[in-house]
Amino acid sequence: MFQLILIRHGESEWNRDHRFTGWADVGLTELGRLQMQEAGALLRREGLVADLAFTSVLSRCVRSQWALLEGMDRVWVPVVLEWRLNERHYGALTGLSKQAAVATHGAAAVQRWRRSFDVPPPQGPGDGDGHPIVDERYAALPVECIPSGESLAQVVARVRPVWLQAIADALASGKRVVVTAHGNSLRALLKLVEGIADDDIASLEVANAVPIVFELDASLQVVRKSVLGCSTGNPSEIL
Repeated sequence: MFQLILIRHGESEWNRDHRFTGWADVGLTELGRLQMQEAGALLRREGLVADLAFTSVLSRCVRSQWALLEGMDRVWVPVVLEWRLNERHYGALTGLSKQAAVATHGAAAVQRWRRSFDVPPPQGPGDGDGHPIVDERYAALPVECIPSGESLAQVVARVRPVWLQAIADALASGKRVVVTAHGNSLRALLKLVEGIADDDIASLEVANAVPIVFELDASLQVVRKSVLGCSTGNPSEIL
């Protein structure tokens, strides 16, 4: 059996404020850090450890991975930073609260952008902290790889190579893998791991700091799935 743990980062500053975040590089709240430490401690108590960790390149995710590994008492585990695990880019919605987005675009349009599988939001950098095209961490990427607004289907397309190549290869080599990512990049991974239908994955909620543990067979088919509960704070809505 191969072990894969998926977990969404802890509460971020914009989760707390109910703002569309996407690729904006906002920080963790203190609650978010504690959520991840608790999740790591829970995994340790359950006898679940990791030999290799993957995370996005966004600060809230990197710092969540640090706190998780600290809670697991595995701070020495190698960590792979992968931009393809970034959150869905929310385009012109970035930085807006849900209420502001509804006031600007209408409730029906916002719901369609949030919950459709293949409908992207309006393109644009939004009101986030700078556009990714001028962010140093993406300097080596071709410009066409940097989004300005994505549907969930587009997130699945960019996450798929990470699953098929990096994560699957690590699992096949016998490594126990933990992936700390975002609500929508984890939706993409869950779709790929479990074969979830397009209509079903678009409505799936992924709570902050709640570990999802898979046991996979030699073909990386799911044998067992468990969701471990954490008690610190309430899960944030995906934004």
